[in-house]
Amino acid sequence: MKRWGLFFMLLTLTGCSSGVNVEIPDEYYQSSSKSMGYLTGSLAVTTVWPSTGEGLETTLFLRKQGQKEPIILTNSTSPSHYQTEIIKGHIFSIELPTGHYELYSIKFRGSNGIKKVNSKTNDNLDIHFTIVDNNVTYLGQFLTSSLIAKSPLWNTQYPSGLGMIEHSNEGRRDKLLLNKYYPKLKGIPYSQEVIEGINNNKILATAVDL
Repeated sequence: MKRWGLFFMLLTLTGCSSGVNVEIPDEYYQSSSKSMGYLTGSLAVTTVWPSTGEGLETTLFLRKQGQKEPIILTNSTSPSHYQTEIIKGHIFSIELPTGHYELYSIKFRGSNGIKKVNSKTNDNLDIHFTIVDNNVTYLGQFLTSSLIAKSPLWNTQYPSGLGMIEHSNEGRRDKLLLNKYYPKLKGIPYSQEVIEGINNNKILATAVDL
């Protein structure tokens, strides 16, 4: 799978998916369709200074085709599900009605240790996926970090107040995490090849009022 970056100028919720805060409007469960599937993935941050994404709240905005109200996923400060020397993150799983969905926007909020951040992409990222009956759809890992600037006076690097989110397919690792944190999904088919619209384009965000 291709990797992609979203670069941000200037570098909330009910429910919890074992470490990721989740908000799903009631209307998604009021349809006549009883067919349901699962959406999984992971939200992570870099931990190495000065590119750390710790302290930044990353929010994904999703919606089903034909629906106006968003499904909202936000990383949390609870103990991480996985951690290496350079990143840490949480796995998530939510049950959703079958159909076509899109990831249409991403928002950053918080502080990267130097500057406060409150920025958002446009509302048309055009990233699509499908929830299939009794199947697990894997959305991938979303990794948040701070972009780095170099001081012209001291020749040192520091967080610039700009952020980056990078997508990658960590399906093998995340499948093991799903087995651990969501054991009821072990026997359900697991798909990693259904995401459309992820590419290498860099998308600018616009700062919003704090």
